Amino acid sequence: MTTYRVALIGLVGAGLIVIAAFALPWASANLPLVSGLSDTGTEVSFTGRELYPMAAAMPLLGLAAVAGVFATRGWARVIVGLVVVGAGLVTAVSAIGFGLDPQAVLAAALVGQQAVGQLAGGQLEQWASTPWWALGLIGGLALTAVGGLIVVCGRTWPGLSRRYERSVAAKSGQDAAPISTLSAWDALDRGEDPTT
Repeated sequence: MTTYRVALIGLVGAGLIVIAAFALPWASANLPLVSGLSDTGTEVSFTGRELYPMAAAMPLLGLAAVAGVFATRGWARVIVGLVVVGAGLVTAVSAIGFGLDPQAVLAAALVGQQAVGQLAGGQLEQWASTPWWALGLIGGLALTAVGGLIVVCGRTWPGLSRRYERSVAAKSGQDAAPISTLSAWDALDRGEDPTT
């Protein structure tokens, strides 16, 4: 399998992994309705998308980069690769930030909720995290690796076909004598484009 195909499959695979990871619950907290009474409370959970909305949008850049790889050549494709590397790094750093201190991230998310003031001042007494952030980290690292592959190898990959683009010589000959109807049909029979 060529690096070109590996990159395209990697973009789609990594993008879908990150989308799935950020859609799953990463943390939950039990907030007491009355201060000091942890028996009566409400459960609040957060998905990765709610904790890191910007990072959750990064896999869409990865999926859009599939079209970018198809549509570009040369240095433009290198720029597409750099964008994918950036998207992967944002995703991976967000996941690492949650993995290092999930309680702080959860507390910050709770402070951002408007209802937290009604829930005993938003005191975070009982909380739990899930391992889904690690899936987001894996997807982010995969996006970064695929973006690096595009940067390194992308200029050598094939692009969209230029078969039907008009050549400079054909453009300069536009003012030549018009093509007769019979010769145009003959050219079509031979599989040639009579308009070039």
